[in-house]
Formats: sequence, structure tokens, C-alpha cells
Amino acid sequence: MKDILVKTVMIPLSNYVTIEADNTLYDVFQILENNKASGSHAHRDAIVVDHNGNFKGKVTMLDIFRTIEPNYKKLFKNYKDGTLTKDYVINAVQDFQLWLEPMQSLCERGAGIKVSEIMHVPEDYEYLQENDSLEKALHEYVMGLHQPLIVKNGDTVTGVLRFGDLFEIIKDQMLSCPLPK
Repeated sequence: MKDILVKTVMIPLSNYVTIEADNTLYDVFQILENNKASGSHAHRDAIVVDHNGNFKGKVTMLDIFRTIEPNYKKLFKNYKDGTLTKDYVINAVQDFQLWLEPMQSLCERGAGIKVSEIMHVPEDYEYLQENDSLEKALHEYVMGLHQPLIVKNGDTVTGVLRFGDLFEIIKDQMLSCPLPK
């Protein structure tokens, strides 16, 4: 894993779905759908760029779900780290009345939400460099960084490393190993 570099697996920023901070959540869904129809990489996350195409942040499926159901803010208000138990989650769904609104209400609320309100701006430690190893990338994912990981060459964002793409490399490596008889 140390000999495989992030830049060999990442998706270049120019090949990734991009949106702008003033797009609405509805616009994001349309852009993702149009990208899917074009036959390119199937993206469910989007990179937020400014009018010059410079990286600003990202919007993931998790960001979208947490925005459409605003009661998640109450749920995670005092939650920092750790694992949620099954009982806690089941009780929280009832206690915080998650996903009780009709879909029409969720659609109406989501249509007006701006990307700038929900995007995640990575901290310095959340970036990978192109020449980092996949071993480092895997460690970052397992330790729970907000995915997908953003890749840089120096200070310039150049690509995106998705968890699924990293998994495919691990799977292919494992399947190519000779097994003892």
C-alpha cells in the first residue's frame, strides 16, 4: 500500500461534479442527475467552487440528509465523538421526531437551501497530498474523516479520493495475492 500513491487513484477535480455556493440544494440534485445521465463517474457528492473554479468546500450525501431533516442539529448538538448505540438511535428517531414531515415539506425546504449553508470546508488536516500513500488515505478514512477526501498538489486542490475507489484498489490487491496451497 505504501507504493501506491493517492494521485494514481484520485479523480481529477476537472472530472468531478462541481457546484457553486449560491446554487440551491435543488440545483445540486439536478446537476448530479445530469452528470449521471452523461455516463461519467457516478457522483453523489459535489465539490463547491467559486466563479473561477477554485475549491471552496464539498457537499456530501450526509450533509444533504442532515440539512433536509433539521432535527439532526438537535441530535448532534452535544455529540462529539464515539459510537451511537442502536437503542440510542431508535430512541432519538422518536425523541427528535426525525423524518416525520411529508416529502413535499422536505422538498419545499430543500429547494431554497443554498449550498453555502450546508457545504463542508475541510480543515487543514483533512487534505491529502497527491504523493501521499494509499496507506495514509485508508488510515484517514478509517479514523473517520468527512469523505470524500480532497487531494492537493502543494496548496492547489487537484482531485478527490472516494472511499469506494480506495476499496476497489484494496479488493483488487487482495484478489491478486497468491494464496498458499
